[in-house]
Amino acid sequence: MKQFASLLLTGLLLFGATAFADQPTTVLTEVRNAKGTVVQVPYLDGTNNETLAQSANRVLAEAAEDLAGKAGREGKVTFDVTLNRPSLVSVLLTAHRGGKTLYRAVNVDLTTGREFGLDAFFFDNEKRQAVVGNKPCSVLFTEQGIRTGDDFRTLVPYGKLVPSARIGDIGRLLTVWKVTENAGGKSLTVHRGDFLAMKLSANPTSGFQWVRTVSGPKDGLIGTGESFVLPHDAPQDTTGASSGTLIQFLGAMTPGTYQVRMSYQKPWDKMGGIRQFNYEVVVTE
Repeated sequence: MKQFASLLLTGLLLFGATAFADQPTTVLTEVRNAKGTVVQVPYLDGTNNETLAQSANRVLAEAAEDLAGKAGREGKVTFDVTLNRPSLVSVLLTAHRGGKTLYRAVNVDLTTGREFGLDAFFFDNEKRQAVVGNKPCSVLFTEQGIRTGDDFRTLVPYGKLVPSARIGDIGRLLTVWKVTENAGGKSLTVHRGDFLAMKLSANPTSGFQWVRTVSGPKDGLIGTGESFVLPHDAPQDTTGASSGTLIQFLGAMTPGTYQVRMSYQKPWDKMGGIRQFNYEVVVTE
């Protein structure tokens, strides 16, 4: 029995960080009394960086107490968790006093200990402005999209913001499905607002490149960028001269069924590629 316990402890020590890496953040409720107002303060616990967690908790507590001050005596402040990721948490604080209701959105990033907004994950470009306006008010991040307005009832689905996504950061917020050539002949079902990251072996100096063709509802499954990654053991003086991994990103904007055709070919070659595969993507609400 002792040997089993020892093995279990060793396993937890060795694999604990990996096993819990993708779990949601624990959000506790701390009840305070601020000048006659009962305040439920969200408190983040069990995170990997205690210092950053303390900073994030200060942000949450100050926001809750500030809202309590605006509500006045004999009021009450409650909260709802609207987004919970391993390093991102959003809450909607609500102050009640008689028939009066006030709201405050707080989005905290546990990698910085500070609040985050649209700029952290979406470029402030014309496409974003067309969706949320030039100067959006405070926004609340939720599982389905961002909410705006004084009462945060106006929902903007993430799918509408896909063209403005910061690819390097979006995986922390939205679901990214990894796809390889093994997807050939198969089907993948995703939700609107999800991303696909196609990981493809390629050599930029060979003259061959991956050509993608998508059929289905117009502008419903769109390319949002790509990057090329060399192997870790590639010599530093041969950058671009050896095979690596090309990652093409697709954003699911509109529900429907799409056929994705991939061909590794020279751009001017009309005879087809030396490697080809097709797969289906079904986008749901």
